[in-house]
Amino acid sequence: MIKYENVNVSYGKFNVLSNVSFEVRKGDFLHIVGPNGSGKTTLVKMLVGLLEPTSGIVEMRNVQTGYLPQKLNTKHNFPMTVREVIYSGFKHQKLKPSIEECELIKKWLEIMEIPQLFKESMSFLSGGQQQRVFLIRALISDPELLILDEPTSALDPSFREKFYHLLDDLHTRNKTTIIHVTHDLTDAVKDDCKIMYIDQRIKFFGLYKDFEEFEHRGHHHA
Repeated sequence: MIKYENVNVSYGKFNVLSNVSFEVRKGDFLHIVGPNGSGKTTLVKMLVGLLEPTSGIVEMRNVQTGYLPQKLNTKHNFPMTVREVIYSGFKHQKLKPSIEECELIKKWLEIMEIPQLFKESMSFLSGGQQQRVFLIRALISDPELLILDEPTSALDPSFREKFYHLLDDLHTRNKTTIIHVTHDLTDAVKDDCKIMYIDQRIKFFGLYKDFEEFEHRGHHHA
């Protein structure tokens, strides 16, 4: 589904990523970890067309993709409502959502435990509420590929466990391919998940059970 081949990204003389090569297959659940400034966000930005490599090749099949960026950049005077933001994630849009589409939006708001926000303006939402709305936007089109960059950074701890159960269900039941950038593997990891540890270069890429041995040799993610 995805292939990186000798990918390099540089800003002037600073190398953000060096000689990055790996593949993601359909149905994979890949967690990307590494210290701050290691190139994790740069890596996924190339998948969604926000960044071009300085050199090398990034190949991705043309699939329906859901994406949650690390920084949402929602301003206080953001004029859209919750309904409008989520509707912008649908594959096919009209001037306004149908009754059926509104019901689906309401269903997801229930799942995310914010049903009261359907008609609210985004500018009145807390950071955690905004993140849940943008999560729904990423999920609403039932994507084949889900790319999440620090998706729980603004979520309260009580909801994180439920969110990771949701991801596990999407992966297991829907066979969704998931790429998950995170600082904390504690709640998210399963034995059959793949782990990438990156710090400008890929230091580890493989199964979680082998990553534990890698960590025991003295490598720690931040």
